[in-house]
Amino acid sequence: MVLSPWRNQAHPQPPQLVRYVPEMSNSPPESSRRQVSSLPLLSVIQHNCLGSWDAFLSLFESFKQTRTYPSVVLLQDPPVSQARLPSFNGFVHFFPPVRKPRVASYVHRSFLACFSVLPRFTDRVDIMSLEISSQKPVFGSRFHSFRLINACSINSADCRVHSVPPESLFPDTVLPLLVVGDVNIHNPLADPLRAFSSQEVSSSASYFQLAALGGFALLNSPGVYTRFPLSGKARSSVIDLAFTNPLFLPFVRSWETSLPSTCSDRVPITILLAAPSSDPVPRRLRWDHTDWVLLSPIIKNFMVSPPPLCPSPMILANWLTGSLDRLTGLLKDHTPSSRPSHHSKPWWTPHLTVLRCQYHKAARLARKQGTSAVRESVNVSRLGYFKAIKVVKNKHLSSFLLWATSQNLWTAKRFASGRAPPRFPSLPRAETPQQINEPLLSHYFPPKAAF
Repeated sequence: MVLSPWRNQAHPQPPQLVRYVPEMSNSPPESSRRQVSSLPLLSVIQHNCLGSWDAFLSLFESFKQTRTYPSVVLLQDPPVSQARLPSFNGFVHFFPPVRKPRVASYVHRSFLACFSVLPRFTDRVDIMSLEISSQKPVFGSRFHSFRLINACSINSADCRVHSVPPESLFPDTVLPLLVVGDVNIHNPLADPLRAFSSQEVSSSASYFQLAALGGFALLNSPGVYTRFPLSGKARSSVIDLAFTNPLFLPFVRSWETSLPSTCSDRVPITILLAAPSSDPVPRRLRWDHTDWVLLSPIIKNFMVSPPPLCPSPMILANWLTGSLDRLTGLLKDHTPSSRPSHHSKPWWTPHLTVLRCQYHKAARLARKQGTSAVRESVNVSRLGYFKAIKVVKNKHLSSFLLWATSQNLWTAKRFASGRAPPRFPSLPRAETPQQINEPLLSHYFPPKAAF
């Protein structure tokens, strides 16, 4: 840990946070009058400052207007002066112990009061990681720790060599892992509307292929630009990426670019984390089977309560919400719900849904364009998708056999014994009656074993 006294004393201090609780609740500043969501959130900010103090100051000033005050800020290319980084009241910063680091991480002190943060450095100046631990399981899971990786990759003149190899970004770990950074690669999976050269796709293929093999999912919304060049000579692009492994993905609530722009050409990115909701997914309503014959006279006689006199905005909103809820309730009462399909898979996970969407988006783009670059991205996404399915199915089968009960004993036996042999023999290349007769006799009347 390296602390720096470089601070602008005349700069106004940010509002203090309310204290954290071990269940990962993160409240906004006390001065904020907006309503806070009932579900605790943890906010992680990702941004490339381009070495600008103005961009750094503008970023931290914008936190006052956020709904959830950031707990961890992961910076790429932070401002450095005489081997020192800027400080900000309420935050502790960590960066590689070198003269000019390419990455830095700022953690709020109230977060450090309840969680153990261990920074990890290597001999590199462009990558670091934070291992965050707690006495209680984080995000309501079985894990007591999770890891954040912050990287800033620099390309060679021909964009063929990257300073951060893919092996450093996507390591094998048993902990939930979030990888963010300015990776400086272009790929159709992140920006499907951009025309790519074969050199750009080949240089990024190793990253996305290794991410697919490790089951990592891309959090970026496809086509949402993260870099807007200050000059008009370059195109907007998506080079600030975020990946999660399957263990971390259930904690991700959203990936958004809602913060105001700074002096940098990069967009500040907000990643909201929260515990997965334990509420069951509501059944889908079958609107094509709504009983309109019985419902039509009820809707005709539906009366809306008179509006309040001289209402405040909140009272008017409550009146509108109450009337709409009454009307929606009538529709739901006369509409049947869909039953679980026999095609539903008990081993399916949200991580597979993300990978499936990425694969089908790439496949649709390949059918429209048909370029070699797009076909390469389809192969990468297909490889990761089907490998993730195989891993999840094997894990589900192991847990099913481990916790089998008397009610599902025969189902467990069928899973353990594997696929049953075919009841009717296959007849490959059988054309004459004699060729058909021999396989049938050997199958239905096998020879007796000699004793």
